[in-house]
Amino acid sequence: MPPVQYQSKNLNHLGLVAAMCRELKIAEYFDARITNDSDARNVTIGQAVVAMIINGLGFTGQTLYLVPEFFEDKPIDRLIGEGIQAEHLNDKILGRALDSLYEVGVSDLYLNLAIKVVNHLKLPCKALNLDGTSLHTDGVYNNNENPDDLNCIHICRGYSRDHRPDLNQVVLQLITENEAGIPVFMAPASGNVNDKTCFQETIKNHLSCFKAALNNRYLVADAAMYVAETLQLLDKQKQLFISRVPLNIKDAKELVGKAPAMALEPVEGYEDYSFTEVPACYGDVRQRWFLFLNKKRRLSEQKTLTRKMQKQSLKEARDLEKLGKKAFLCRDDALEAFALWQKQSKLCQSETEPEVICKPCYPGKGRPSSDSKPDHFEYFVQSTCFVSCEKERIRWPHWVALSWAPMIWTKRV
Repeated sequence: MPPVQYQSKNLNHLGLVAAMCRELKIAEYFDARITNDSDARNVTIGQAVVAMIINGLGFTGQTLYLVPEFFEDKPIDRLIGEGIQAEHLNDKILGRALDSLYEVGVSDLYLNLAIKVVNHLKLPCKALNLDGTSLHTDGVYNNNENPDDLNCIHICRGYSRDHRPDLNQVVLQLITENEAGIPVFMAPASGNVNDKTCFQETIKNHLSCFKAALNNRYLVADAAMYVAETLQLLDKQKQLFISRVPLNIKDAKELVGKAPAMALEPVEGYEDYSFTEVPACYGDVRQRWFLFLNKKRRLSEQKTLTRKMQKQSLKEARDLEKLGKKAFLCRDDALEAFALWQKQSKLCQSETEPEVICKPCYPGKGRPSSDSKPDHFEYFVQSTCFVSCEKERIRWPHWVALSWAPMIWTKRV
């Protein structure tokens, strides 16, 4: 009897990933919606998607052409399916699968799959969170030209959230459910797109699907969603929302200005927070605004305010000192330069009236003789300065508002 041949395979944590893919029937989901592009395929499109998921969630994700190498020491029959070899998972097979996904519509496929996952896991989806992020890209692209295909995103420079403004980027719009943080919607966008525009399009085209499938109560987003047209879309769809109110809105500015004189209630369970509720109607949508005060942040902002004021006042005092050493050809020029310093100073004020000192200048070197006459005169302006608390209050209104550290959130009534 010939000796038994044994082989060892590395399963690691990928058995859990494959088991979840099998439980959610991800391969069957894609195979039911996308027809295989060839009868000779050893790997279906659904199995190719599962292979890329396993590769992406491995300890080190590999690029497409290295995927066969990644699976060489893995038990593929247990992870993906019977009869599949590592060489079958090459970049051509995976690339064609990605092309098929693109033709059908990746965002719509993912949306329906995410809804299926949330319902399968029986997650109580009380709220959805909407936000966007940017991902920088390497390489040379036609970023100075608009793409011919209107459905194609434009890889170009824009506001970089990952602090790489020197590189081109793409923007990813993302919606997650609040219970487990599972992404339920993803859509790429051009690198220079505005969040306000993207949020409005997402709400207009996709929110009703989530409302019908998940029955989510709230939509949560940052201040980019707080635009009159977007709020009207939400109101039309009878969607409750929670968002931060931007302080460039007139009513919000007025509310913050009145905040120090308002009576605030403590937030139960959070001793550092207090709040007040104010009815509001912005964009013809009835809402409730909540004004919060964080005591710790207030102290932090006051320290920052003090540090900035000290830095600014010292700079202005040094500028006055430099001005006192600068020579002018006439008295009027010296007084005009002092008036310009006074106009540009945000904190320092002149303590005394400026004094102009006239200094004679003699030709030649050395001490002039008693009977020599000056060649010309130089004029120097001298004064002392101080910081006025009253001027500080007037000239720095935005810092005074920051020192109170308000934050306005809104709920649709």
